[in-house]
Amino acid sequence: MKNFPQEMSHASGAALALDTTRLLVALKQPKERSAVEQFLHSVDLFLEDEADEGMVPGERVNHTRTRYFVQSRRPLDDGRLARIEEAGAQLGLDWIGPVYRQAGQRGRRALMAPLPHVALVKLRQRDAGFKLPEGLGAKGAAEPAIQEIAEKTRYLNGHHYLQISNVKEINAYQLRERLRQIPNAPISDFQFETMPLLTPTSIAPNDTLFPQQWDMTRIEAGGPGTTGWDITTGAATTVVCVLDEGCDLTHPDLRFAAPGINLGTMSGDGSPTGNHGTACAGIVAATYNNGTGVTGVAGDARILPVAFDAWTDVEVAAGINYASANGASIISMSFGWNGWSPAIIDPAIQAAFNNDLVMCVATHNYNGPITYPATNPLVIAVGASDEIDNRKTPASPDGEAWGSNFGPQISVVSPGVHIPTTDRQGAAGYNATDYDLVFNGTSSATPHVAGLAALIRSVYPTLDNVQVRAHIERTAQKVGAVAYADTAGKANGTWNQEMGYGRINVFRALDEADVMIKDAPADNGAEPFTGGNFWDFSDIVVRINDDNVFVPSDPLQSKNVERGQANYIYVRVTNKGARDARNVSVSTRITPFVGLQFVYPPDWTQVDAMHVSPTGITTSFASVPAGGTVMAKFRIEASQTEDLYGWQENHPWHPCLLAVVNSDNDYAFATAPLSGDPISARRNNLAQRNLSVIDVLAGASAAFPFVAGSRYNREAHMTLVIDRSHLPETMPLTLSLDEDGSAFPAIDFDNQSDPMPGQTHGDEDMKKDCGLIFLQDTRVKTRFACCCGILTLAKGSHFDCLPHRTLGNVTVEGGDVVLRHGKRYVEIRQSLVKVTMEKDPATMHPLALQTSIPSASAAGSQYQINVAQLNEQGMPVGGASMVYHVS
Repeated sequence: MKNFPQEMSHASGAALALDTTRLLVALKQPKERSAVEQFLHSVDLFLEDEADEGMVPGERVNHTRTRYFVQSRRPLDDGRLARIEEAGAQLGLDWIGPVYRQAGQRGRRALMAPLPHVALVKLRQRDAGFKLPEGLGAKGAAEPAIQEIAEKTRYLNGHHYLQISNVKEINAYQLRERLRQIPNAPISDFQFETMPLLTPTSIAPNDTLFPQQWDMTRIEAGGPGTTGWDITTGAATTVVCVLDEGCDLTHPDLRFAAPGINLGTMSGDGSPTGNHGTACAGIVAATYNNGTGVTGVAGDARILPVAFDAWTDVEVAAGINYASANGASIISMSFGWNGWSPAIIDPAIQAAFNNDLVMCVATHNYNGPITYPATNPLVIAVGASDEIDNRKTPASPDGEAWGSNFGPQISVVSPGVHIPTTDRQGAAGYNATDYDLVFNGTSSATPHVAGLAALIRSVYPTLDNVQVRAHIERTAQKVGAVAYADTAGKANGTWNQEMGYGRINVFRALDEADVMIKDAPADNGAEPFTGGNFWDFSDIVVRINDDNVFVPSDPLQSKNVERGQANYIYVRVTNKGARDARNVSVSTRITPFVGLQFVYPPDWTQVDAMHVSPTGITTSFASVPAGGTVMAKFRIEASQTEDLYGWQENHPWHPCLLAVVNSDNDYAFATAPLSGDPISARRNNLAQRNLSVIDVLAGASAAFPFVAGSRYNREAHMTLVIDRSHLPETMPLTLSLDEDGSAFPAIDFDNQSDPMPGQTHGDEDMKKDCGLIFLQDTRVKTRFACCCGILTLAKGSHFDCLPHRTLGNVTVEGGDVVLRHGKRYVEIRQSLVKVTMEKDPATMHPLALQTSIPSASAAGSQYQINVAQLNEQGMPVGGASMVYHVS
């Protein structure tokens, strides 16, 4: 196809490659589709169609009344194109255009047609009238017949919309190449009008009642914008058991995986014993895009109908076990009653959980405590939200008198009022229309969540039931009037007892990535990280050379720094999510001190004397694949190395490194509260490296200076836990409490400013008690060195004492406080020693651990000391470690 370039560049910069098996065929006038298909068949072509095998559910091919995307079973060449054009004359063929595939995109969404009969050009002088340069038809080439479409030009922000009428002689691709060859052409930009093969709009099914399904739009399953159905509408291999009153097995809007069962007779096919089950099934999986009725959350999944007869606890247990044994991976249970025996039902729930089923259970509609079995921790307890995204209560604007049950077991909420869904056909149903437009209650909320679980399992079949639940909970929207907060035992984000983790969001749950910087090699992404010190071996490495060596678990390969040269920081980012992470960015900070506590956001985001940015080399990534890793890279300049690292004799130290990673679709981090202790361990996206490696000589004295406290910590007490378990028993270790701060020249310990003014902490009172104020002009005769003179002080002059920031009331567990030359020390004799001190709020305090390296130490010996800081609740807020390496 010589008239079509084999490769082009997309406006985004991505490469476009010609697809030699596809074309865009344009007609001069609309024709019946049957006539078009007959013509295509005659030239061995066929329509690109929604029914194409391997299509993504919900895709719509972007055919118009005069343009059709077509395919060929064998590659096209110029000879075939000529025959197609000749045969198409009778049909009214206007032109044929090529189809290109965009690099980096998947499936048919990567396919597009830059229209061959349109040129979009921008002139160098914006206000100049358009005039085509001369010479385009030189050397026997055809002159383009071009007409500007003024109405389109008007809305193109400076581009002229030019239509080529003799496209068979010269198309837009050839026109661009000719313009490029003309010296000093008055055109600054040339673009193509590009037509996507698939409609780029969000999925909007043709089900006749979909416009009334406000719930599907609210949870971003479908509707305007990019929604969950743009990713998947479910898979026929995903089976949801609707454990209820059975289902209408002949309803035209429901598809079933297999006949079910009646739990009374333990036979039959799951035919309805009431109306409730058919309504719940429609919310889960009413058929998607079939031109009738409604669509379910997972409209291309399948339903396993299981019908209660007498609603006994035996039937509940039997139904759960039946679902587990007959191919279901999700169970929707829109019921609850505290009279059932957990001894009968709980084992079935446990067995189904062990068999990897996701179970969604209604909290019930009594505006009170949650009913059983939603109280079982192995199920997802689902409450109902109203039309303004609050928990459904009797005061909700729908005017209905019921309320969604709530309490400590609630997981999420979803829409539960005025829900359009399927109904039993004819007079047997809630009404005679085969659909119920106002199905309500947590009965309607629960199948929304079951449908979401089906979508997740359709697109990510390797996720287990715990991971599916985590996706649902982590990505729920924090809507409603009740505040969300970190809550013990609720590991998937902020929570409250009315809304749980929030109202479900289908798009976020399907699109979620989870970028993280590991706190240690064993960090699996669970928050908080509890596998050890989160500051020792995180995925942040410092190297002397840019050699791509990354061994965070080995201090000698991860934390050495060379003076007088640039050094390099590597930060490894892992995507633990099921979806590719988009627009991933990494930033780092270096502190000119060894600190035991860092607070988000100031310590991770500020750039000042205490938070220095290294030079970024590789800091952003367009995407990180699910399960994949990328390496961000930064450089510490030689001058920074001088300022940020301790090189003074007896005061060696390496600063703390802080790193944060963000991604557009890391929804859990985007909604997480970024406060509280310990922030690094609690949030996967934040990490720190606070491990110093110092070369020493055998027999030498050694000091490990560090800074305790934080400018953002207003507590009146702090506790240090010193771990000397890696040292020989005979090796001395002493904590110096009254350091002068000289080890950290960048910090003015005597004049620390309060970053949170307005919160009193005693300094002003201390100044008033200690200060000297001159009420009148005062002259003082005094001597400075050899000079005697008069010092004049104006009225209002004052002398203020410097704040005396000392650590007071020290108590020690596992050691003793001793006084030497007027200074206090703690002898660290036991493996773990706990030192608790009074401190000033919003201040940092210099301390040091002092030791002597054993004189018999062999070269290569290592001695490690760890110190952690605890808050007043006894939780570690940070720490630092020192490894002395005998050289």
